[in-house]
Amino acid sequence: MRIGRRKAAFTSTGYKLLDLIVGSEGTLGVVTEATLRVFPLPKTRLVRGFVCRSLEDGIRALERMLASGLGIESAHLNCRRRLHFYTHAYREKYQREPDVPEWAEAILFLSYAGDSEVVDFSLEKATRVLTTEFAAEGVKEQEMVDGWWASKHTLDFLPCRQKWPDSQRQKKFGAADIGLPIGRVEEAYQRFLQIADRWGQDILGMTVYNESPNKPTASISFAVFTDDSTEESVANFYNYVREMSTMAVEMEGTMSSYIGDGDRLGGFNELEHGESYAYMKRVKEMFDPGGIFNPGKKFESRWIPKP
Repeated sequence: MRIGRRKAAFTSTGYKLLDLIVGSEGTLGVVTEATLRVFPLPKTRLVRGFVCRSLEDGIRALERMLASGLGIESAHLNCRRRLHFYTHAYREKYQREPDVPEWAEAILFLSYAGDSEVVDFSLEKATRVLTTEFAAEGVKEQEMVDGWWASKHTLDFLPCRQKWPDSQRQKKFGAADIGLPIGRVEEAYQRFLQIADRWGQDILGMTVYNESPNKPTASISFAVFTDDSTEESVANFYNYVREMSTMAVEMEGTMSSYIGDGDRLGGFNELEHGESYAYMKRVKEMFDPGGIFNPGKKFESRWIPKP
């Protein structure tokens, strides 16, 4: 029996047998799989933001709220730097930066949805936990929160004035999408700042996406802006991704929590999957020696060499 070493709740890296075949174009035709799920719209939704004194406080507050029995619809924890990216709509509309206290190191955005009395109670309870137990403060400008919600969900932007493509004029967005045990996030953030600086990347910031309802999880976007006009700069970006991915495995996490392998981590992901990588490659060769089934499932990367 082999005991896995990964403690991240979710991963999108690796080669699952079904995924190697589903969606493939081969001599036997096209194999497809589709799942349709329909959810009714909630009667009420409230979105609020809270500034926290540290990333650790934000994560522990989320743990505490979930442990109390609250059903949180969505939770995003942003470092102070990343907030600038998500408040593009606010700045375009009001022509100024949002009011964020100097002491705030993180901003936690929460949404609650359902019947109005349940939503009102949930928000009141969440506010009490955050303010009394973790010394957080509610974001004063609801317009900033609404701008974040528009950026992530409704996409209700001013015409021709939005973060995509406005933020991409000189440099391009890039990210390492690692997953970690929640107790390692603060440590990982400090190493992220060092690694990005070492490879000459402009730091955009970090966002922790809580991927699982009623369970604290850390699917993280460690984002940078990269100059893609030179081969050296592009190579440095992938060196940054490589080092961040290695760090994730060292911290008992996963090198990809939502983007997947593709032409980026293929082959290099053997560092995380060990012998199972070799097994899946042999299965692939057995059923698809010509490499025509699902060519997006790559076993080699153009950008990051195997470990």
